[in-house]
Amino acid sequence: MKNIFSKRILVSIILIIMLVLISAGCVGGGGGTTPPPPPPCTITVYSQCGICWGYIWVNGLSTGQYISQNGQAVITGLTAGTTATVQIVDQFNQYSHQEILVLVAGNNVVTFTYW
Repeated sequence: MKNIFSKRILVSIILIIMLVLISAGCVGGGGGTTPPPPPPCTITVYSQCGICWGYIWVNGLSTGQYISQNGQAVITGLTAGTTATVQIVDQFNQYSHQEILVLVAGNNVVTFTYW
């Protein structure tokens, strides 16, 4: 009788441990998914005027990219879903007007037709 009682306790303990392990795996044990990172994007900046040249700035910081008169430059390393303020700064530290856009995945285009 004592032997049957011990076997039932052992089987019960094993079943409880298995249920706890299964529950832990289903509820919070790494089975969840993480959201994908935002897709990368670029901005292609075009100059379509004779006085639109200089370094391209995005959100108040120089990108190090230079655009010549009637030229183009590509800015990389940006994140989709963010807002970008783009302007050109010439050698005399004069700032152009600002072009503001919300970036989408892929290539975004900004064209400067006036300073």
